Amino acid sequence: MNYRDWRYAGVTLMVVAGLLLAMGSTAAQGQGGEWEWQNPLPTGSRLYGVWGSSGSDVFAVGQYGTILHYDGAAWSEMISGTTRWLYGVWGSSGSDVFAVGWYQGILHYDGTAWSEMHSGPGVDFYAVWGSSGSDVYAVGDAGIILHYDGAAWSEMSSGTTSDLFAVWGSSGSDVYAVGDGGALLHCDGAGWSAMDSG
Repeated sequence: MNYRDWRYAGVTLMVVAGLLLAMGSTAAQGQGGEWEWQNPLPTGSRLYGVWGSSGSDVFAVGQYGTILHYDGAAWSEMISGTTRWLYGVWGSSGSDVFAVGWYQGILHYDGTAWSEMHSGPGVDFYAVWGSSGSDVYAVGDAGIILHYDGAAWSEMSSGTTSDLFAVWGSSGSDVYAVGDGGALLHCDGAGWSAMDSG
C-alpha cells in the first residue's frame, strides 16, 4: 500500500471508531433488520425551544423536525411533517401552536396535527411569539420579521439586517425583538423601531 492508501485507511478507522463510541452513548439497537432509537427516549435530537399552555401540555422543538409533547406524565414524539431544524415554539393555546425554523419554515398545530404554513429560501427563523392566535410574530436571519394576522403571514420592515434571535411582548402594541450586535427593536403595533441598548 502506498502513503495515500494508508492515510485513507487511517481516516476510515478513525471514523469507524468515532461512530462506535457515539453509538455507545446513543444506544441505537437493531431489531428485525431495522435500527430504532433506544436512549434517551423519545429522541436524541438536540432541542432548541419549549412552550406550554400548562404543566400537562408542553411542546419542545429541535433538530430534524423533532417535536415532542408532554402530557404531564410522559414525553412523546409528534409527527411534524418536516426535517427542517426547528428553533422556536409558541402558542395561544394547546390547539393553536406555532413552530419556526430553517428556510422560513413555519408550522402550525391545530390540536390534531401539524401542518406547514409558510416556507421559503434564504433565511431561517429563530423565535416566535404572539399576543393572540391572530397576532403572531416570527423573527430570524438578516432582520426578517413576519406577522400573522390570523389569515396570512406578511413581512414587516425591521430597519435592521442583524439576525434576530428572540421576540416577546407584553401586548400586541408592545413587542420587543433582539439579535446580533446588540440589536434591540420595539414594535408599537404599527411598525418597528430601533432602541438604544446602551
